Amino acid sequence: MILKRGVILQLIAFAVITVVGVTIVSVNYIGIGRDLLGREYVAYVDLTDSGGVFTNAEVTYRGVPVGRVGPIELTEDGIRVKLLMERGERIPRDGTKAVIANRSAVGEQYVDLEPTKKTGPYLDEGDPYTIPRNRTTLPVSTAELLRNVDSLVGSVNTKDIGVIVDELDKAFSGSAEDLQSILDDTDRLLKTAEAAYPDTKRLLDNSVTVLDTQRGQAANIRGFASNLNELTTSLRNDDPALRKTIQGVPGAVDETHKAINQLAPTLPVFLANLTTTGQIISSRKAGLRSLFILYPVTVAGASTVNPGDGTQHLGLALNIDSPPACTEGYEKTKHRWPQDTSKKKPRLDAGCKAPHDAPTGVRGPRNFPRDAIAPYPQVPPGATAGAGFPEGGATGDDGDGKTDGKTEAKNSGGGDGGGKTAAAPTGQLSDGRLYLSYPADSVEFAGYDPTTGAVYGPDGKRYVMPRSAGTRQLGEESSWKWLLLGPLSQ
Repeated sequence: MILKRGVILQLIAFAVITVVGVTIVSVNYIGIGRDLLGREYVAYVDLTDSGGVFTNAEVTYRGVPVGRVGPIELTEDGIRVKLLMERGERIPRDGTKAVIANRSAVGEQYVDLEPTKKTGPYLDEGDPYTIPRNRTTLPVSTAELLRNVDSLVGSVNTKDIGVIVDELDKAFSGSAEDLQSILDDTDRLLKTAEAAYPDTKRLLDNSVTVLDTQRGQAANIRGFASNLNELTTSLRNDDPALRKTIQGVPGAVDETHKAINQLAPTLPVFLANLTTTGQIISSRKAGLRSLFILYPVTVAGASTVNPGDGTQHLGLALNIDSPPACTEGYEKTKHRWPQDTSKKKPRLDAGCKAPHDAPTGVRGPRNFPRDAIAPYPQVPPGATAGAGFPEGGATGDDGDGKTDGKTEAKNSGGGDGGGKTAAAPTGQLSDGRLYLSYPADSVEFAGYDPTTGAVYGPDGKRYVMPRSAGTRQLGEESSWKWLLLGPLSQ
Protein backbone atom coordinates (compact mmCIF):
# COMPACT_ATOMS: atom_id res chain seq x y z
CA MET A 1 0.00 0.00 0.00
CA ILE A 2 1.46 3.26 -1.08
CA LEU A 3 0.59 6.38 0.96
CA LYS A 4 0.04 9.58 -0.78
CA ARG A 5 2.42 12.47 -0.23
CA GLY A 6 -0.26 14.64 1.43
CA VAL A 7 -1.09 11.93 3.96
CA ILE A 8 2.58 11.54 4.81
CA LEU A 9 2.91 15.29 5.49
CA GLN A 10 -0.19 15.23 7.69
CA LEU A 11 1.18 12.31 9.73
CA ILE A 12 4.52 14.07 10.19
CA ALA A 13 2.80 17.33 11.37
CA PHE A 14 0.58 15.36 13.76
CA ALA A 15 3.63 13.60 15.21
CA VAL A 16 5.49 16.92 15.72
CA ILE A 17 2.46 18.51 17.42
CA THR A 18 2.09 15.45 19.66
CA VAL A 19 5.75 15.57 20.73
CA VAL A 20 5.62 19.31 21.44
CA GLY A 21 2.39 19.00 23.41
CA VAL A 22 3.64 16.08 25.48
CA THR A 23 6.89 18.00 26.17
CA ILE A 24 5.04 21.12 27.32
CA VAL A 25 2.71 19.13 29.57
CA SER A 26 5.63 17.14 31.00
CA VAL A 27 7.66 20.27 31.77
CA ASN A 28 4.93 22.63 32.96
CA TYR A 29 2.57 20.29 34.78
CA ILE A 30 4.50 17.14 35.60
CA GLY A 31 7.80 19.00 36.21
CA ILE A 32 10.02 16.78 34.12
CA GLY A 33 13.27 18.56 33.18
CA ARG A 34 12.65 21.77 35.12
CA ASP A 35 15.89 21.47 37.00
CA LEU A 36 17.74 20.94 33.74
CA LEU A 37 16.18 24.09 32.24
CA GLY A 38 17.02 26.17 35.32
CA ARG A 39 13.37 27.07 35.95
CA GLU A 40 13.24 25.47 39.39
CA TYR A 41 15.06 25.87 42.72
CA VAL A 42 14.80 24.02 46.02
CA ALA A 43 13.87 25.11 49.55
CA TYR A 44 13.11 23.12 52.69
CA VAL A 45 10.67 23.32 55.61
CA ASP A 46 11.43 21.73 59.00
CA LEU A 47 8.22 20.42 60.71
CA THR A 48 7.40 18.42 63.83
CA ASP A 49 4.52 16.73 61.98
CA SER A 50 3.31 16.59 58.39
CA GLY A 51 -0.04 18.15 59.29
CA GLY A 52 -1.57 16.24 56.36
CA VAL A 53 0.68 17.73 53.68
CA PHE A 54 1.75 15.33 50.92
CA THR A 55 4.04 15.15 47.94
CA ASN A 56 2.87 17.21 44.91
CA ALA A 57 0.72 19.39 47.20
CA GLU A 58 0.62 23.03 46.13
CA VAL A 59 2.94 25.72 47.51
CA THR A 60 1.57 29.29 47.49
CA TYR A 61 3.03 32.72 48.22
CA ARG A 62 0.49 35.38 49.19
CA GLY A 63 -2.15 32.99 47.81
CA VAL A 64 -0.45 32.65 44.39
CA PRO A 65 0.89 29.18 43.37
CA VAL A 66 4.69 29.24 43.20
CA GLY A 67 5.66 25.56 43.39
CA ARG A 68 4.94 22.02 44.54
CA VAL A 69 5.81 19.86 47.55
CA GLY A 70 8.59 17.38 46.78
CA PRO A 71 9.72 14.35 48.74
CA ILE A 72 9.09 14.28 52.51
CA GLU A 73 11.91 12.87 54.68
CA LEU A 74 11.93 11.74 58.31
CA THR A 75 14.36 13.36 60.74
CA GLU A 76 15.29 12.47 64.33
CA ASP A 77 12.51 14.62 65.86
CA GLY A 78 10.23 15.47 62.92
CA ILE A 79 10.08 15.63 59.15
CA ARG A 80 11.77 17.65 56.41
CA VAL A 81 9.63 18.78 53.48
CA LYS A 82 11.31 19.60 50.17
CA LEU A 83 9.77 22.48 48.21
CA LEU A 84 10.23 22.60 44.42
CA MET A 85 9.84 26.33 43.69
CA GLU A 86 9.39 28.06 40.33
CA ARG A 87 11.58 31.02 39.55
CA GLY A 88 9.90 34.37 39.05
CA GLU A 89 8.56 35.49 42.42
CA ARG A 90 11.27 36.82 44.78
CA ILE A 91 10.40 35.35 48.19
CA PRO A 92 12.38 36.79 51.16
CA ARG A 93 14.23 34.35 53.40
CA ASP A 94 14.26 36.17 56.73
CA GLY A 95 10.96 36.28 58.54
CA THR A 96 8.96 34.18 56.04
CA LYS A 97 6.57 31.71 57.75
CA ALA A 98 5.42 28.33 56.38
CA VAL A 99 1.78 27.53 57.23
CA ILE A 100 0.22 24.11 56.54
CA ALA A 101 -3.32 25.15 55.68
CA ASN A 102 -6.56 23.48 54.55
CA ARG A 103 -8.49 24.63 51.52
CA SER A 104 -11.73 23.74 53.32
CA ALA A 105 -12.99 21.59 56.20
CA VAL A 106 -12.58 18.48 54.04
CA GLY A 107 -10.14 19.90 51.47
CA GLU A 108 -6.54 18.98 50.82
CA GLN A 109 -3.63 20.59 52.65
CA TYR A 110 -1.09 22.88 51.03
CA VAL A 111 1.94 24.99 52.10
CA ASP A 112 1.37 28.74 52.25
CA LEU A 113 4.42 31.03 52.58
CA GLU A 114 3.66 34.22 54.50
CA PRO A 115 6.40 36.94 54.40
CA THR A 116 6.99 39.57 57.09
CA LYS A 117 9.29 41.80 55.00
CA LYS A 118 9.89 42.77 51.37
CA THR A 119 13.68 42.98 51.17
CA GLY A 120 16.28 40.28 50.50
CA PRO A 121 18.04 37.94 50.75
CA TYR A 122 15.65 35.70 48.81
CA LEU A 123 15.01 31.93 48.73
CA ASP A 124 16.36 31.56 45.17
CA GLU A 125 19.78 32.97 46.15
CA GLY A 126 22.70 30.79 47.23
CA ASP A 127 22.37 27.32 48.77
CA PRO A 128 18.91 25.81 49.47
CA TYR A 129 17.39 27.51 52.51
CA THR A 130 15.51 25.72 55.30
CA ILE A 131 12.63 27.48 57.02
CA PRO A 132 13.11 26.70 60.75
CA ARG A 133 10.51 24.95 62.85
CA ASN A 134 9.78 28.04 64.99
CA ARG A 135 8.43 29.77 61.87
CA THR A 136 5.96 27.05 60.91
CA THR A 137 2.31 26.46 61.81
CA LEU A 138 0.36 23.18 61.62
CA PRO A 139 -3.44 22.89 61.30
CA VAL A 140 -5.53 21.43 64.08
CA SER A 141 -6.07 17.72 63.49
CA THR A 142 -9.58 16.44 62.85
CA ALA A 143 -9.46 14.17 65.88
CA GLU A 144 -8.42 17.03 68.18
CA LEU A 145 -11.09 19.27 66.65
CA LEU A 146 -13.81 16.65 67.28
CA ARG A 147 -12.59 16.12 70.83
CA ASN A 148 -12.73 19.87 71.48
CA VAL A 149 -16.22 20.12 70.00
CA ASP A 150 -17.37 17.17 72.13
CA SER A 151 -15.90 18.80 75.24
CA LEU A 152 -17.65 22.08 74.40
CA VAL A 153 -21.02 20.41 73.83
CA GLY A 154 -20.66 18.30 76.95
CA SER A 155 -19.87 21.37 79.07
CA VAL A 156 -23.16 23.07 78.19
CA ASN A 157 -26.15 22.48 80.47
CA THR A 158 -29.21 21.41 78.45
CA LYS A 159 -31.53 23.25 80.79
CA ASP A 160 -29.60 26.47 80.27
CA ILE A 161 -29.77 25.93 76.52
CA GLY A 162 -33.53 25.60 76.80
CA VAL A 163 -33.72 28.87 78.73
CA ILE A 164 -31.57 30.58 76.11
CA VAL A 165 -33.73 29.28 73.29
CA ASP A 166 -36.90 30.43 75.04
CA GLU A 167 -35.45 33.86 75.69
CA LEU A 168 -34.29 34.17 72.09
CA ASP A 169 -37.80 33.21 70.97
CA LYS A 170 -39.28 35.93 73.18
CA ALA A 171 -36.68 38.46 72.04
CA PHE A 172 -37.14 37.95 68.30
CA SER A 173 -40.81 36.96 68.25
CA GLY A 174 -42.76 39.45 66.14
CA SER A 175 -39.62 41.36 65.17
CA ALA A 176 -39.11 39.82 61.76
CA GLU A 177 -39.82 43.07 59.95
CA ASP A 178 -37.44 45.02 62.18
CA LEU A 179 -34.70 42.42 61.71
CA GLN A 180 -35.26 42.52 57.97
CA SER A 181 -35.00 46.32 58.05
CA ILE A 182 -31.74 46.08 60.03
CA LEU A 183 -30.31 43.59 57.55
CA ASP A 184 -31.38 45.76 54.60
CA ASP A 185 -29.85 48.87 56.18
CA THR A 186 -26.69 46.91 56.95
CA ASP A 187 -26.52 45.84 53.32
CA ARG A 188 -26.90 49.44 52.16
CA LEU A 189 -24.29 50.53 54.69
CA LEU A 190 -21.82 47.96 53.38
CA LYS A 191 -22.47 49.02 49.78
CA THR A 192 -21.92 52.67 50.72
CA ALA A 193 -18.70 51.77 52.54
CA GLU A 194 -17.55 49.80 49.49
CA ALA A 195 -18.30 52.76 47.19
CA ALA A 196 -16.38 55.08 49.53
CA TYR A 197 -13.44 52.68 49.89
CA PRO A 198 -10.96 54.80 47.82
CA ASP A 199 -11.70 57.91 49.90
CA THR A 200 -11.51 55.87 53.11
CA LYS A 201 -8.15 54.42 52.04
CA ARG A 202 -6.79 57.88 51.26
CA LEU A 203 -8.05 59.12 54.63
CA LEU A 204 -6.27 56.29 56.43
CA ASP A 205 -3.06 56.88 54.45
CA ASN A 206 -3.14 60.60 55.23
CA SER A 207 -3.88 59.88 58.87
CA VAL A 208 -0.46 58.23 59.07
CA THR A 209 1.14 61.53 58.07
CA VAL A 210 -0.99 63.40 60.60
CA LEU A 211 -0.10 60.96 63.37
CA ASP A 212 3.61 61.14 62.48
CA THR A 213 3.39 64.94 62.69
CA GLN A 214 1.67 64.70 66.06
CA ARG A 215 4.36 62.31 67.29
CA GLY A 216 7.08 64.67 66.06
CA GLN A 217 5.41 67.58 67.87
CA ALA A 218 4.81 65.58 71.04
CA ALA A 219 7.25 67.70 73.06
CA ASN A 220 5.60 70.94 71.93
CA ILE A 221 2.13 69.53 72.62
CA ARG A 222 3.20 68.48 76.12
CA GLY A 223 4.69 71.93 76.70
CA PHE A 224 1.49 73.58 75.46
CA ALA A 225 -0.61 71.35 77.72
CA SER A 226 1.65 72.17 80.67
CA ASN A 227 1.44 75.92 80.00
CA LEU A 228 -2.33 75.64 79.55
CA ASN A 229 -2.51 73.84 82.89
CA GLU A 230 -0.55 76.66 84.55
CA LEU A 231 -2.80 79.24 82.90
CA THR A 232 -5.99 77.54 84.06
CA THR A 233 -4.49 77.12 87.54
CA SER A 234 -3.69 80.85 87.66
CA LEU A 235 -7.19 81.69 86.47
CA ARG A 236 -8.66 79.41 89.13
CA ASN A 237 -6.52 81.02 91.84
CA ASP A 238 -7.40 84.53 90.61
CA ASP A 239 -11.07 83.70 90.21
CA PRO A 240 -12.22 86.09 92.99
CA ALA A 241 -10.25 89.00 91.52
CA LEU A 242 -11.52 88.24 88.01
CA ARG A 243 -15.09 88.13 89.26
CA LYS A 244 -14.64 91.51 90.96
CA THR A 245 -13.16 92.91 87.76
CA ILE A 246 -16.05 91.60 85.66
CA GLN A 247 -18.53 92.97 88.17
CA GLY A 248 -16.83 96.37 88.04
CA VAL A 249 -16.82 96.55 84.24
CA PRO A 250 -20.43 97.78 83.90
CA GLY A 251 -19.76 100.67 86.29
CA ALA A 252 -16.56 101.60 84.48
CA VAL A 253 -18.37 101.47 81.16
CA ASP A 254 -21.12 103.73 82.51
CA GLU A 255 -18.56 106.25 83.79
CA THR A 256 -16.73 106.16 80.46
CA HIS A 257 -20.01 106.72 78.66
CA LYS A 258 -20.78 109.69 80.90
CA ALA A 259 -17.30 111.13 80.32
CA ILE A 260 -17.72 110.81 76.55
CA ASN A 261 -21.13 112.50 76.72
CA GLN A 262 -19.69 115.33 78.79
CA LEU A 263 -16.76 115.78 76.38
CA ALA A 264 -18.98 115.56 73.31
CA PRO A 265 -19.24 119.36 72.80
CA THR A 266 -15.47 120.02 73.02
CA LEU A 267 -13.75 116.77 72.10
CA PRO A 268 -14.46 116.97 68.34
CA VAL A 269 -13.12 120.53 68.23
CA PHE A 270 -10.03 119.46 70.17
CA LEU A 271 -9.40 116.52 67.83
CA ALA A 272 -9.91 118.77 64.80
CA ASN A 273 -7.33 121.20 66.17
CA LEU A 274 -4.96 118.32 66.77
CA THR A 275 -5.39 117.37 63.12
CA THR A 276 -4.27 120.82 62.07
CA THR A 277 -1.36 120.68 64.53
CA GLY A 278 -0.37 117.27 63.22
CA GLN A 279 -0.40 118.52 59.65
CA ILE A 280 1.89 121.42 60.59
CA ILE A 281 4.26 119.11 62.48
CA SER A 282 4.29 116.66 59.57
CA SER A 283 5.16 119.40 57.09
CA ARG A 284 7.98 120.63 59.40
CA LYS A 285 9.23 117.16 60.28
CA ALA A 286 12.66 117.67 58.73
CA GLY A 287 13.31 120.90 60.64
CA LEU A 288 12.06 119.44 63.94
CA ARG A 289 14.21 116.40 63.43
CA SER A 290 17.28 118.56 62.89
CA LEU A 291 16.39 120.61 65.98
CA PHE A 292 16.04 117.51 68.19
CA ILE A 293 19.43 116.21 67.06
CA LEU A 294 21.42 119.46 67.29
CA TYR A 295 19.76 121.02 70.34
CA PRO A 296 21.23 118.51 72.86
CA VAL A 297 24.71 119.31 71.51
CA THR A 298 24.09 123.02 72.02
CA VAL A 299 22.86 122.44 75.58
CA ALA A 300 25.78 120.11 76.33
CA GLY A 301 28.24 122.68 74.94
CA ALA A 302 26.94 125.31 77.35
CA SER A 303 28.67 123.49 80.21
CA THR A 304 32.09 123.99 78.59
CA VAL A 305 32.27 127.57 79.88
CA ASN A 306 32.44 126.13 83.42
CA PRO A 307 35.05 123.35 83.24
CA GLY A 308 35.27 123.16 87.04
CA ASP A 309 38.46 125.13 87.64
CA GLY A 310 36.62 128.03 89.33
CA THR A 311 36.87 130.23 86.25
CA GLN A 312 34.35 130.90 83.51
CA HIS A 313 35.82 130.75 80.04
CA LEU A 314 34.16 132.94 77.41
CA GLY A 315 35.21 133.80 73.89
CA LEU A 316 34.07 136.08 71.08
CA ALA A 317 34.26 135.34 67.36
CA LEU A 318 33.12 138.10 64.99
CA ASN A 319 32.09 136.87 61.59
CA ILE A 320 30.34 140.00 60.42
CA ASP A 321 28.44 139.59 57.17
CA SER A 322 29.89 136.12 56.70
CA PRO A 323 28.04 134.83 54.85
CA PRO A 324 26.30 137.98 53.57
CA ALA A 325 22.56 138.29 54.08
CA CYS A 326 20.24 137.15 51.32
CA THR A 327 18.65 140.08 49.44
CA GLU A 328 17.08 138.22 46.55
CA GLY A 329 13.33 138.13 47.15
CA TYR A 330 13.28 141.27 49.34
CA GLU A 331 13.39 143.85 46.47
CA LYS A 332 9.94 145.29 47.29
CA THR A 333 10.65 145.46 51.01
CA LYS A 334 11.55 148.88 52.37
CA HIS A 335 14.87 148.96 54.23
CA ARG A 336 14.42 149.47 57.98
CA TRP A 337 17.17 150.70 60.29
CA PRO A 338 17.64 149.22 63.73
CA GLN A 339 16.85 152.59 65.33
CA ASP A 340 13.28 152.36 63.97
CA THR A 341 11.38 150.50 66.69
CA SER A 342 7.86 151.46 65.63
CA LYS A 343 5.24 148.76 65.05
CA LYS A 344 4.83 147.76 61.44
CA LYS A 345 2.90 144.96 59.80
CA PRO A 346 5.32 142.35 58.44
CA ARG A 347 5.22 141.37 54.82
CA LEU A 348 4.36 137.70 54.55
CA ASP A 349 4.97 137.53 50.82
CA ALA A 350 8.70 138.24 51.16
CA GLY A 351 11.38 135.58 51.56
CA CYS A 352 14.78 134.50 50.33
CA LYS A 353 14.52 133.36 46.73
CA ALA A 354 18.21 132.53 46.32
CA PRO A 355 19.09 129.00 45.20
CA HIS A 356 20.39 126.48 47.68
CA ASP A 357 23.97 126.78 46.45
CA ALA A 358 24.07 130.57 46.71
CA PRO A 359 27.07 132.08 48.62
CA THR A 360 24.67 134.09 50.79
CA GLY A 361 22.93 133.10 53.99
CA VAL A 362 20.10 131.06 52.46
CA ARG A 363 17.40 130.74 55.10
CA GLY A 364 13.71 130.07 55.42
CA PRO A 365 11.45 127.01 55.57
CA ARG A 366 12.07 126.18 51.90
CA ASN A 367 15.70 125.40 52.82
CA PHE A 368 15.00 122.85 55.55
CA PRO A 369 17.05 119.64 55.22
CA ARG A 370 15.36 117.44 52.66
CA ASP A 371 17.00 114.18 53.65
CA ALA A 372 14.29 111.80 54.87
CA ILE A 373 16.75 109.62 56.76
CA ALA A 374 18.62 112.11 58.95
CA PRO A 375 19.52 115.82 58.69
CA TYR A 376 23.20 115.48 57.85
CA PRO A 377 25.10 118.69 56.95
CA GLN A 378 24.67 119.60 53.31
CA VAL A 379 27.36 121.31 51.21
CA PRO A 380 26.51 123.21 48.02
CA PRO A 381 28.16 121.46 45.06
CA GLY A 382 31.40 123.22 44.13
CA ALA A 383 31.01 125.96 46.75
CA THR A 384 34.15 127.12 48.58
CA ALA A 385 32.42 129.61 50.87
CA GLY A 386 28.70 129.88 51.28
CA ALA A 387 25.83 128.59 53.37
CA GLY A 388 27.31 127.10 56.53
CA PHE A 389 30.89 128.29 55.88
CA PRO A 390 32.19 131.69 56.99
CA GLU A 391 33.56 133.76 54.14
CA GLY A 392 37.32 133.77 54.31
CA GLY A 393 37.49 130.47 56.18
CA ALA A 394 38.79 129.84 59.65
CA THR A 395 42.26 130.21 61.08
CA GLY A 396 44.76 127.43 60.73
CA ASP A 397 48.04 126.54 62.41
CA ASP A 398 51.47 125.66 61.08
CA GLY A 399 51.41 122.15 62.42
CA ASP A 400 53.22 123.08 65.65
CA GLY A 401 50.17 124.43 67.48
CA LYS A 402 51.18 128.12 66.95
CA THR A 403 48.70 130.45 65.34
CA ASP A 404 49.82 132.94 62.69
CA GLY A 405 49.42 136.44 64.11
CA LYS A 406 48.55 137.93 60.74
CA THR A 407 45.72 135.49 60.37
CA GLU A 408 44.35 136.48 63.80
CA ALA A 409 44.59 140.14 62.83
CA LYS A 410 42.67 139.58 59.67
CA ASN A 411 39.87 137.66 61.33
CA SER A 412 39.59 140.21 64.13
CA GLY A 413 39.19 143.06 61.69
CA GLY A 414 42.77 144.37 61.69
CA GLY A 415 45.81 143.89 59.52
CA ASP A 416 46.10 143.84 55.79
CA GLY A 417 45.09 140.34 55.16
CA GLY A 418 48.58 139.02 54.95
CA GLY A 419 47.80 135.98 57.09
CA LYS A 420 46.94 132.61 55.57
CA THR A 421 43.34 131.40 55.32
CA ALA A 422 42.34 127.76 55.65
CA ALA A 423 41.00 126.27 52.45
CA ALA A 424 37.44 125.04 52.34
CA PRO A 425 36.88 121.26 52.40
CA THR A 426 35.51 119.24 49.54
CA GLY A 427 32.24 117.42 50.22
CA GLN A 428 30.80 114.19 48.80
CA LEU A 429 27.37 112.66 49.44
CA SER A 430 27.09 108.87 49.74
CA ASP A 431 24.02 106.99 50.98
CA GLY A 432 22.53 110.23 52.31
CA ARG A 433 25.66 111.06 54.37
CA LEU A 434 28.18 113.85 53.94
CA TYR A 435 31.88 113.00 53.85
CA LEU A 436 34.26 116.00 54.16
CA SER A 437 37.86 115.96 52.97
CA TYR A 438 40.11 118.63 54.49
CA PRO A 439 43.40 119.69 52.91
CA ALA A 440 46.53 119.16 54.92
CA ASP A 441 47.41 121.80 57.64
CA SER A 442 43.93 123.39 57.40
CA VAL A 443 40.57 123.15 59.14
CA GLU A 444 37.16 124.55 58.38
CA PHE A 445 34.03 125.06 60.46
CA ALA A 446 31.93 121.99 59.65
CA GLY A 447 29.22 122.10 62.28
CA TYR A 448 28.20 118.91 64.02
CA ASP A 449 28.51 115.50 62.34
CA PRO A 450 25.93 113.10 63.91
CA THR A 451 27.67 110.04 62.43
CA THR A 452 30.87 110.56 64.48
CA GLY A 453 29.79 112.92 67.26
CA ALA A 454 32.65 115.30 66.40
CA VAL A 455 32.52 119.12 66.27
CA TYR A 456 35.16 121.28 64.54
CA GLY A 457 35.49 124.68 66.19
CA PRO A 458 36.60 127.98 64.60
CA ASP A 459 39.99 127.47 66.22
CA GLY A 460 40.63 124.43 64.03
CA LYS A 461 40.39 121.90 66.86
CA ARG A 462 38.23 118.79 66.89
CA TYR A 463 35.89 118.39 69.87
CA VAL A 464 34.16 115.16 70.92
CA MET A 465 31.55 114.91 73.65
CA PRO A 466 32.90 113.00 76.69
CA ARG A 467 31.77 109.44 77.35
CA SER A 468 32.17 109.52 81.15
CA ALA A 469 30.66 111.46 84.08
CA GLY A 470 27.20 110.06 83.38
CA THR A 471 27.06 111.23 79.76
CA ARG A 472 27.16 109.28 76.50
CA GLN A 473 28.15 109.94 72.93
CA LEU A 474 25.53 112.14 71.33
CA GLY A 475 24.55 112.33 67.72
CA GLU A 476 22.16 109.43 67.34
CA GLU A 477 18.63 110.01 66.14
CA SER A 478 17.38 109.40 69.69
CA SER A 479 19.76 111.91 71.26
CA TRP A 480 16.86 114.23 72.02
CA LYS A 481 15.72 111.59 74.54
CA TRP A 482 19.09 111.92 76.27
CA LEU A 483 18.40 115.61 76.62
CA LEU A 484 15.70 114.63 79.11
CA LEU A 485 17.48 111.66 80.67
CA GLY A 486 21.02 113.08 80.82
CA PRO A 487 20.54 115.37 83.87
CA LEU A 488 19.28 112.39 85.87
CA SER A 489 22.67 110.66 85.60
CA GLN A 490 24.71 113.65 86.86
